[in-house]
Amino acid sequence: MIKKTESPEAADAPHREECYTCRRAKQNCLCGSAKPFATRMRFVILMHTKEAHKQRTGTARLARLCLTNAELLTGKDFSNNERVNALLHDPVYSPYVLYPGPQAVNFKTLGSAPLQDGKTLLVFVVDGTWRGARSLLNKSRNILALPRLSFAGSYLSQFKIKKQPKEHCVSTIEAIYYLYKEAEAAGYEKPNAQAEILMSIFKEMVDTQLSYENGKGKRRTARPGL
Repeated sequence: MIKKTESPEAADAPHREECYTCRRAKQNCLCGSAKPFATRMRFVILMHTKEAHKQRTGTARLARLCLTNAELLTGKDFSNNERVNALLHDPVYSPYVLYPGPQAVNFKTLGSAPLQDGKTLLVFVVDGTWRGARSLLNKSRNILALPRLSFAGSYLSQFKIKKQPKEHCVSTIEAIYYLYKEAEAAGYEKPNAQAEILMSIFKEMVDTQLSYENGKGKRRTARPGL
């Protein structure tokens, strides 16, 4: 009688268990590192469908875990999205899309209106590859029509496991962090040490991935979901 041997796939089965919240392998789950904090701004992260289905090292889900005043929606075209349009038509909000461009404002050029009119800044953050994010923005006519919000400063991405298409490109979680810090400096957000959790959990994710790429852990082929 020939003894049945276990297939490599079966042997790796435990490593394939996935956290359905952060979408990482369970043994590398980062949910426990997320310490949610409140922001005055409201964030709506619009994640491209391809990013949602294929990306395991994306940062949008981690950002959502850290922010109590945020939500994440998935799609390719949000022109007729009921939730998005309800938020856009809610008079309590002053909506912007976080995206660079020659007409983009920042917290130094924005002026005092958002600070004095009693409205809450509603910031839409487009998540995906550079090409995917641009496609999502161009298809979503309601978001494309919004005034753009960007940074006053220049930042370099610390996403060491990915090559950015341009120097000014940063990951979603970095973009939210830098925007928060500039809003804090402008007096729109109150100083909050908890905001550092955004960069802390981001660095933890990057360091974990780097450790596997440097051969300190199991082969990446045996560790899907990282």
